[in-house]
Amino acid sequence: MGAFWDAVMPYVQVLLPTIVLALIFWFVMRGIFNADRREREAEKRADAEYAERLAAAKARRQAGAAGTAAGTEAADGAEGAQRPE
Repeated sequence: MGAFWDAVMPYVQVLLPTIVLALIFWFVMRGIFNADRREREAEKRADAEYAERLAAAKARRQAGAAGTAAGTEAADGAEGAQRPE
C-alpha cells in the first residue's frame, strides 16, 4: 500500500492546489452572480414601484385638473348667465 501512495502522492500534490483554487473561484463567481441576480430583481421591483407611484400621481393630477376644469366651466356658465353680452 505504501508503494501506491508513493506513486499517487506527486499527482495529488500537483493537482490539489489547482482543484482548491478552482473551487474557490467557483464559490466567488457563484456569489457574484447571485448578488447580481438579486440586485437586478431589487432594481426591477424598485422600478415597478416607481412606475406605480408615477402613474398614481399622474392620475391624481388628471383628476384634480378635471375637477378644476369642471368647476371652472360651471363657474364660467354661472358668470356667463350673469354677464350681459
